[in-house]
Amino acid sequence: MSIAPSRRMWPMYSDWQAEAKKRIASLMADVPHDADWKARQTILRDAAHGFHGGTSWGKRVWAKHCKVYLASHGKPQPLKEVPLFAADITFPFRKDQR
Repeated sequence: MSIAPSRRMWPMYSDWQAEAKKRIASLMADVPHDADWKARQTILRDAAHGFHGGTSWGKRVWAKHCKVYLASHGKPQPLKEVPLFAADITFPFRKDQR
């Protein structure tokens, strides 16, 4: 009785970082230079599952490289001016409060 080799349903790369860069470059090769970041983001999101196949590491790598790519093409960075805690939350162990 022979055991059939398992078929992987997701891509497996030895170097996810390099593969993400190559895949983004190949996807964006046909995109016009005057395309805005929203059009580029749509293309990247449509191709995401083909790259990571649902793996957590692949999702992280893809998101990281897409963020860098889109920032270089004009996507604004989110503002981080929201306070971490509301003003009415106090920490009794801190001496610099009320």
